[in-house]
Amino acid sequence: MGAWGVAILSDDIAEDISFRYKDLLGNNFTNAEATKVVVEEYLDEIDDEEITAFWLSFALIQWKLGRLQDEVKREALRIIDSGVDLDRWEEDPTLKKKREVILYKLKEKLNSPQPQAKKVPKRFIAETNLKTGDAISYQLPSGDFMILKVIEIIEQWTKDRYPLFEICDWIGKEIPSKDQIDLLDLRKETQADGELLFDKIAVYPAGKRYNPAKRIKVIAENISIKLEAGTPYTLLTWKDLEEYLTWNRYIE
Repeated sequence: MGAWGVAILSDDIAEDISFRYKDLLGNNFTNAEATKVVVEEYLDEIDDEEITAFWLSFALIQWKLGRLQDEVKREALRIIDSGVDLDRWEEDPTLKKKREVILYKLKEKLNSPQPQAKKVPKRFIAETNLKTGDAISYQLPSGDFMILKVIEIIEQWTKDRYPLFEICDWIGKEIPSKDQIDLLDLRKETQADGELLFDKIAVYPAGKRYNPAKRIKVIAENISIKLEAGTPYTLLTWKDLEEYLTWNRYIE
């Protein structure tokens, strides 16, 4: 079961539905169109147990946004009245009782006047023009530059794309040549057991308002990469990068 609590939205499928539905509304789908897409996409993929979670969570999500569709409401109320959802909680009587209360409250809510429809803004999608093998300079507040190398471009199912970097052990005012950049060591830390840990950071824009483009410049392409792609890595925004670098004593 993909639930981590008895609340209606404490479920993996609820998070997925909310993301997909709001994304469609933010991209100017009508409520009827967005509902149709979500229903068609999910009902073909989920099992019987997930169907109950689907209709209950979708109904609550729509109600909160002031967009509850009759079909969605009808299916959710049918599930509540049938008691079928409680079968998921048979192994834990305490949780089952709590879930029963939650379902009763949900029924009351779905039958009550819903809030005024809220505008759903278009989601900001992180994008990058960088590519694997690029080396970039990043200008620090001091005016000095540091060098980051792109290990890979991470592509999320949300359509967000952002670079994963290895951090060169170099800070200065004069950018090295491509050959010199190829030979730069990487920042590393020595762990308590003596093992060396090389840092990898994935960095994405915090939103449209914070644009670090003026501080970033591609200084070389097809650079030699030393670290492997993939996890583990630290995920942070460009806005938080300097705080991270200071915290880790990469910069003063």
